[in-house]
Amino acid sequence: MKQAITGAKIFSGNEFFDHKALLIDGEKIIDIVNDNSIQDNFKIQKLNGGILSPGFIDLQVNGGGGKLFNNSPDKKSLDEIIKAHQHFGTTSIMPTVISDSLNVLKRCTSTITNEVNNNKSLLGLHIEGPFFNVKYRGVHQKQYINTINNDYLNLFETLQGFPVMLTLAPECISIRQLKHLKSLGFKILAGHTDASYDQLEEAIKYGLDGFTHLFNAMSQMTGRAAGTVGALINSHCHIGIICDGHHVGDDMIALAIRARPAPDLMFLVSDAMATVGGPDTFDLYGQTITLKDGKLVNADENLAGAHVSQAMGVKRLVNHVGITLEAALRMAITTPAVCIGRPDLANLVGRSVLDVIVLDNTFDASPLSQIV
Repeated sequence: MKQAITGAKIFSGNEFFDHKALLIDGEKIIDIVNDNSIQDNFKIQKLNGGILSPGFIDLQVNGGGGKLFNNSPDKKSLDEIIKAHQHFGTTSIMPTVISDSLNVLKRCTSTITNEVNNNKSLLGLHIEGPFFNVKYRGVHQKQYINTINNDYLNLFETLQGFPVMLTLAPECISIRQLKHLKSLGFKILAGHTDASYDQLEEAIKYGLDGFTHLFNAMSQMTGRAAGTVGALINSHCHIGIICDGHHVGDDMIALAIRARPAPDLMFLVSDAMATVGGPDTFDLYGQTITLKDGKLVNADENLAGAHVSQAMGVKRLVNHVGITLEAALRMAITTPAVCIGRPDLANLVGRSVLDVIVLDNTFDASPLSQIV
């Protein structure tokens, strides 16, 4: 069946359109046309406002739907995590395995590599750790912080050509190792690091692609030393940031966005844990993590991941950080797509209707497939 969806603004992935129609043939988006030039063979469905947009992209998803990927790295849990985030408008995710035993990492990589061709919502695997500076390990358990050895390298060799993001502390690996990881096709991000400005500059020179959750688990900026934060902001690399009102102050996010040397270098991540679309508690490293006042904390009241969806992040970027909706959507869709080399994910034409979301006037998102 051919349908034309009208009555809503359209975000193309790059800009907004008014008075346009989204043309659908079966389940495929075939064009965006003026809403007064729809052919007679299209059934018109008019929405009552809202915004049609490509689905959100999240490059750092630890869990959802009551499941944490580290705890149960299997297909059933992965499906639950994907389903939980789809409910909030995130149609493409990079499941994330945090620092853990080598066996857990192997199970996570096996599950993802087996499923990535069966589920188009899967973009690959984000390996966050364990090659971190212990000083900035954050919630990652100390016993799992490690250095690169042959066991890890042998595993990474099996992932050559597979979409992998690897977050590590640049000061904890050699330039030779960085070059080797790049030769495997990995996207290398700096995080949980105390690297100096010069160390980061050198790492960027030899292929460091970006940075993980700006301001969190890294050395801060002072008047006499840029620290990791200053080096990141000054760089031309892509940087992920969590916008939940707890990990980073809204004013600091606004400052960082304004201070970047070029537009479209910041992307939104959720760093979501099992509570997104799930119960208010979950187990992490044998500790119970609890959702309190919108914040995930352990028994010591320390921050332990995020309870936020990309839709919630977009809403906060607009309502509290103060950027435009177009800029916020680009941070949640366009920039992460470019960052991982998948600009097609930021387009509407040629995509499935399952990849399209509708935002209401409060910026809550729901799948278009629930309407058409």
